[in-house]
Amino acid sequence: MKKYSLETFKERKKRKKMFNITIITVIAVVILIIASLYIANRNFRTFVDTYILRKEISEENANTITIDTENLSLIYAYNKNLVIYNDGNINFYNQIGKEEGKIEITLSKPIADTKGKYLVLGDHGSQKICLIKSNNLVWQKDLEGKISKVSVNENGYVAVTVTGTTYESIVMLYNPKGDLLFSNYLSTYVMETDISENNKYLAIAEIDNSGISPTTKIEIISVDAAIKNTGTATVNTYQAETNQMLTGLEYQRKNKLLCSFDNYIIKMTESTCEKIYETTDLTAYVDIRMDNHFVKIDKESSSVFKSDYRLKIQKTEGKEKNYIIEGSIKSVKTTDKTISLNLGKEVQFISTNGWLKKKYKSNQEVTRVILSDEIGVMIYSDKINIINL
Repeated sequence: MKKYSLETFKERKKRKKMFNITIITVIAVVILIIASLYIANRNFRTFVDTYILRKEISEENANTITIDTENLSLIYAYNKNLVIYNDGNINFYNQIGKEEGKIEITLSKPIADTKGKYLVLGDHGSQKICLIKSNNLVWQKDLEGKISKVSVNENGYVAVTVTGTTYESIVMLYNPKGDLLFSNYLSTYVMETDISENNKYLAIAEIDNSGISPTTKIEIISVDAAIKNTGTATVNTYQAETNQMLTGLEYQRKNKLLCSFDNYIIKMTESTCEKIYETTDLTAYVDIRMDNHFVKIDKESSSVFKSDYRLKIQKTEGKEKNYIIEGSIKSVKTTDKTISLNLGKEVQFISTNGWLKKKYKSNQEVTRVILSDEIGVMIYSDKINIINL
């Protein structure tokens, strides 16, 4: 048997260590090169997304529900579930299109809102409202007046707006158990409501049509003050510019309220108000219904780019991310962390960091897209296709 000296053993160990370091360095350099190409080269990124990461899904490979969608009064997505209202039932489907439950309830014209695991359904122009959590009915009520708006936050607090009483609008706030916390009586029409994530504030967007030109006002109401009825509960108000109509109202993370109008976006808290964005002649679309961002789509002003539009994802307090869009946009949908772009026979799902999450390719025009952070839903006249995001 051969005997090795201590020096020989140390030398071999050193060479092995150097070899391992070299291999690790080479792998790191290769990964860095691939990552740099992925970021910088759109054609390379498309190749990787399609053939390596398998982000592209065809119509034939999606999960399908065969159903006549033209006769459905509600198709909605929340969390990992697809919700369909049909024949007096709220039907719940999972990510593979399998029915997982139903709730029997009569709604003539259902409207909905969702946040997290909660889904609120109201019967527009009628009295019935219900709160659902994880496909289970939490509570339901029949209200006086005609329901016009509903909203829910991630903790299950529900705001309901009714009309058809002696007041132009009444906004009622319910806790997750269905207990009425307070009612706010208004002489104006309510366009939108939203509830902060800490349950402390209720935002109401209302429009006054009594003057020569309609005027829009945003009120932030302290829930605690409204419950205790200790003087005025309004802690902040914003009067919109003349002829500026509200296009969105959204409480984002850390209880920042974003309000979008025809030409600008403002950010409000209980004590501050500031304009954070103004549109330009190139702005084609703006949406604020996200967790900590807002999106804008601009037409390209230069012929250098082959695309028609550029999606700009702006962090409410931070940097902007860009995503180039090739082709004409039929519609845009947003959730807390995802944006969908319906390009007709193709739907792209984009994350808030500006990267493609999934691409759906269709043989026919997609009628409509429904979206949650977990699933993308493509609607046709005779079927519904679902993909996981």
